Amino acid sequence: MIGLRSSLKSKLEMVAASRKHWEATVAQKEEDLQKHVLQVPMYEQASRDYDAALDQLKELDSRYKDEIARLRVPREVIEMYQLPTYPVAPYKPNVTINLAVGAGAGLLLGIGLALLLEFMDTSVKTMEDVERALQVPVLGIIPKNVPILHSSDAMGPDAEAYRILRTNIEFNKKGLEEISLTFVSGSAGEGKTTTLCNLAYICAQGGYATLMIDADLRRSKLHRYYELDNEVGLTSYLLEDYPLEEVIFQTPIENLYVMPAGPTPFDPSGALNSRKFNELLQEVKQRFDIVLVDSPPILGVSDSAVIVSEVDMTLMVVQPRKLPLKALLRQKQVIESVGGNLAGVVMNNVDITSDHQYQYYTTYYSYYSADGSSSGENADASSMKKVERSGKAKELAATQSHDSEDLY
Repeated sequence: MIGLRSSLKSKLEMVAASRKHWEATVAQKEEDLQKHVLQVPMYEQASRDYDAALDQLKELDSRYKDEIARLRVPREVIEMYQLPTYPVAPYKPNVTINLAVGAGAGLLLGIGLALLLEFMDTSVKTMEDVERALQVPVLGIIPKNVPILHSSDAMGPDAEAYRILRTNIEFNKKGLEEISLTFVSGSAGEGKTTTLCNLAYICAQGGYATLMIDADLRRSKLHRYYELDNEVGLTSYLLEDYPLEEVIFQTPIENLYVMPAGPTPFDPSGALNSRKFNELLQEVKQRFDIVLVDSPPILGVSDSAVIVSEVDMTLMVVQPRKLPLKALLRQKQVIESVGGNLAGVVMNNVDITSDHQYQYYTTYYSYYSADGSSSGENADASSMKKVERSGKAKELAATQSHDSEDLY
C-alpha cells in the first residue's frame, strides 16, 4: 500500500505539474488572443492603406508612361511670321513645265518611231536605190498627180518630164529597129497606162507616127481616154481575122493612133502568146515610128511576160515607197527570164516639191510654163524634121485621109 501510495502520489504530482503547465499555456494563449483581437483593427487599416497605396502606384505608373510617350513625340514649334494670303496660281500642277516635258517626250518618241519605220521600210525611195539595185538607168522622173496631157496644158512642166523621158529613150536605143516598147509594173495603180498615154502624146507632138496598143486585155483603159468604142480591137485582129486598118483608130491628135483591146477573150495570155501577135508587131513597126504597148502588172498575170518577150524595149514603172525592193528584183528577173530587154526605169508619181532627193527637178521644170514654151516648140520642130525624113507620118496621114472609116 505504501508503494502504491507513493506511486499515486508521484502521478498526482506529475498531473499537478502538467495542470500548472497547461494552465500557464492557456493563460498565455488567452493573453495572445487578447493581443490578436487588439491587432485586428490595425491589420484591417494597414490592408486598406496597402490597397490605396497600390492603386496610387498604378496611377502613377500610367502617368509615367504617358509622360514618357509625350516626351518621345517630336514637337513642332509654330511661329507666326505673317498672315496667310491666297495664291494667284496653283502650286501644282505646273502647266508650263508639264507642256515642255510632254512636247519633248512626244518629239523624241516621234523621231524614234519615224526612224524605226524608216529602218523597217524596205521599199524603194530614191532613183539611186533603183539604179543600185537593178543596174539599169532611171530614164525619167514623173511628178505627182500628172493628168492626161492631151486634155490639159501640153506645154507645162509636166509635159517637159515626158519630153525628157522621150529623149532618154531615144539615146538608150541600141538600134534604129527598136521602136516597140512596153511599160510594166509590179502592181496595179503605179501609173504605167497614164505614163504610156502621155509619152505617146509627146511623141506624136514631136512628129513621130505613134501607135498605142492596149494589150491589157483584162482591164483595158486606153479606149476610155480617147472616147473610143471597144467593140473591136487587138483581140478582133488576133482571134477574128479583122484587117489591121479596122482595128487601128486615129485620135484627134495628129500622128497619134490607138488600137483598143477589144472584147475580153477567154484566155488572154493564150491570145497574146501566138504567132499572129508577133506578126502584128512586125507589121505596125513598118508603119509607125514608135509603138507603145500597154500591159497588165507583170507580177500578177502571165500576159506581161508574153508582151515583154515580143517588144524591143521594156520600161519598168516604179512608184517610190510603194513596193519593196524584192518586188523590183523579181520584176527584173521575170523580164530577163523571158528574154526581154529592160532598157530603164521610170520613177512615177514622185512628190518633187517635198522630197529633197528630187528638188533639182523642181527647179528645172519651173523654167517651163505656158508662157515660155518656145524651147519645147523648137525641140518638137527638130524632132518633126527627123521623123518626116522617114516618111511614115506622111504616109499615115495620106492613108487616113483616103480611108475615113478608120477615124472616129
